Amino acid sequence: MTTKGFVSSENYRKRMRIAMISVIAAVVIAIVKFITAYLTNSLAMYAESGHSAVDGIAVLVAFIAIRHASKPPDLDHQYGHAKIESVAALFEIFLLLGFASLILYNAVIRFMAETVDLRIGWPAIAVMCGSLCIEGWRAFSMKKAAKQTGSEALEASSLHFMTDFLDSIAVIIGLVATTMGYPKADIFAALFVAGIILMLAYNLSKDVVSSLTDRAPAGVTEKVEETVSSVDGVIGIHAIRIRCAGSQMFMEMHVEMDAKLDLVRVHDILDEIERSVHALYPTMHIATHPEPKRSDA
Repeated sequence: MTTKGFVSSENYRKRMRIAMISVIAAVVIAIVKFITAYLTNSLAMYAESGHSAVDGIAVLVAFIAIRHASKPPDLDHQYGHAKIESVAALFEIFLLLGFASLILYNAVIRFMAETVDLRIGWPAIAVMCGSLCIEGWRAFSMKKAAKQTGSEALEASSLHFMTDFLDSIAVIIGLVATTMGYPKADIFAALFVAGIILMLAYNLSKDVVSSLTDRAPAGVTEKVEETVSSVDGVIGIHAIRIRCAGSQMFMEMHVEMDAKLDLVRVHDILDEIERSVHALYPTMHIATHPEPKRSDA
């Protein structure tokens, strides 16, 4: 017996609205930062502007992924299209790794150079302070939306924005130190950005690999077993299998019931199981196999 657990239209609209706002914000921030980087020749600013550009691409990919992931099942994708969100997150990981490598390469070049023409002033610092405020708001709003909708793509984007927030703090410190006569601080700030990006890519890769390899979500099996066992008429359960696909989960299990129950009662018990599980996990797809349990009497 199966139930529908696909993304609701309200949930879908919320994801799309947040993703669209983030795309626009990322584009504007990236342009402003790149202009500032060009005027100052700051590697830290170039790293920041590039990171914001990568975030913009990542959110655009998330925007497309969410749109396709919300499509209902078809003949070619009978379990739906939710895995597209995991593929999008994987693409974001490769973007991060590539950009971090580019920062590291340029940092080495500047370390080896005798002098670097830097034109950093307080206007650049003011731009970064303004960017810091926007990125803080964007990171926390995206994180909240990701939790509410359970979207892997939005979760990946929220992590990008949180690192942007942390990066901005480091870059501001580097810019201030550079204006005070420590030019190498600009390079160290850029290296901090690269380190944050690499750490983000590593953490994100663990979640994506778990999803793509159908690893059971931690703690869900125990909660489902406890919930189903409390349903009136259930004698026992076994063979529980749960996997994730994007923001959705799929579960199969065998449910033991009294062999004397008629088909209508069995159906009612299975319906109650589905309602109980959906109260905990609204996007769970449930397949139950009833098994008769005969008493010794």
